[in-house]
Amino acid sequence: MRTVYVTQEGAVVRREGARLRVFVRGRAPADVPVHDLGQLVLMGNVLLTPAALDLLVERGVDTVFLTLHGKYRARIAHALSGNVRLRLAQFARLTDAAQARQVARRIVRGKALNQAVLLERFGRRHGGSERLRRAAIGVRASAERALDAQSLDELRGCEGSAAAAYFRGFGELIRADGFAFDGRNRRPPLDPVNALLSLGYTLLSNAVEAAVEIVGLDPYLGSLHAPETGRPSLVCDLVEEWRVPIVDALVVAAVNKGILHVDDFEHVGPGEPVVVRREALSAFVRLFERRMEALVTIQPEGCRVSYRQAIERQVRRFARWVLGEEPDYEPWSIRC
Repeated sequence: MRTVYVTQEGAVVRREGARLRVFVRGRAPADVPVHDLGQLVLMGNVLLTPAALDLLVERGVDTVFLTLHGKYRARIAHALSGNVRLRLAQFARLTDAAQARQVARRIVRGKALNQAVLLERFGRRHGGSERLRRAAIGVRASAERALDAQSLDELRGCEGSAAAAYFRGFGELIRADGFAFDGRNRRPPLDPVNALLSLGYTLLSNAVEAAVEIVGLDPYLGSLHAPETGRPSLVCDLVEEWRVPIVDALVVAAVNKGILHVDDFEHVGPGEPVVVRREALSAFVRLFERRMEALVTIQPEGCRVSYRQAIERQVRRFARWVLGEEPDYEPWSIRC
């Protein structure tokens, strides 16, 4: 199933028979077939007509509304899964403190190991760096401490320590002139690299939430992320293992290869968010979708699937753990 993004300000999405058409002033309308449309993402000031909305609901298309700068606003999803057995098992598993802690340990460790591998891989590629080496050591130490954590708060502390070490080294990965990364900041992001990371994480969360809905899990009950009104905590949990291989690696490549430039970003003022200009936003969305369709090898089967398919497979693996069909949940890991 495809994901389609509409990023043009002032665009109008209309229904014509069994298809959608996107109208932008002064341009020929773009056709959007819906027979294989899994998700429609509308960014910024995009008008969705009632007839178009009716078609999307009728076909069960996940429809997501973001601001022009990638901040999540709302979504119109298909009806909840009727798999009551799975949801009851999820509530039983994740409201049990010991079992919630068990899977949260795996999630934190998996994310941290992916962070360490990216730092180490980049260090080998560029002749070594003491800063990268020390950062990777710090991340791996936090990953190992996570296995012995006796509470979710302690686990969150391990995750925070790993992230701090990782982002101390992440700036070494950014090699393009004019770009700098002095640490992770968000709400709002204050530099171009952080703006891209935040945008990428939002797009990734949409993909993971769509997979969670398809499988039939409740997106609002997780383990590592505490339940909070309006926050899809399980989605936040299952996003963690994908941040590095999908978003972080993509941002580094887009900047270092000159696909995006410093003048693709607008600096509004001190303390204000850095804005990704419209053309660069569209370019980054295309890069993200290309990344999601890139093929990776699934272990232990050894078959090749896209990242989007791999995400759904991982969500199904989590569901099997919930149902007691697998002894542990094993997060996705990138090769050393």
